[in-house]
Amino acid sequence: MNKVAGTFKIIENWKFERVNHDTQEVIDTQEFCNTIVNDGLERVARLINGNSSTYFRALAIGTGANAVTNADATLQTEVARASATLTYEASYKAKFAHTFVFASGVTHTITEAGIFDSATVSGSKMLARTTFAGKEVSVDVDLIVTATITVARA
Repeated sequence: MNKVAGTFKIIENWKFERVNHDTQEVIDTQEFCNTIVNDGLERVARLINGNSSTYFRALAIGTGANAVTNADATLQTEVARASATLTYEASYKAKFAHTFVFASGVTHTITEAGIFDSATVSGSKMLARTTFAGKEVSVDVDLIVTATITVARA
């Protein structure tokens, strides 16, 4: 029998900032929540009791438009993935951040992002996925992605 008093929740918050590559001036910002996926819940449970030592450490972005589901294991159309800067903030918050910079001649309309346990696509596990209105990026416009995972009492 499960007791309510001992429950907790995992809250996912995302922040996307488009910035001018040359001046670093913020063009626009969007913040929202979305979904911790099944593979993410499984890995968190394994980390709690030492059944895994592989933590989440990378962010990926893509151009897919499919709605997020609990069963998602990948981005629909991934275009970039990188190791994130990992920090811990007071009040039980793990933060993942990365600035995606794009090559000359490359433009994308970014519509999805995810947190993964590896900067390598093959064999990686996803913690969370989100989709959003398109964000145009190019050699002139960088995209700063910040994901904050908060562990809290339910």
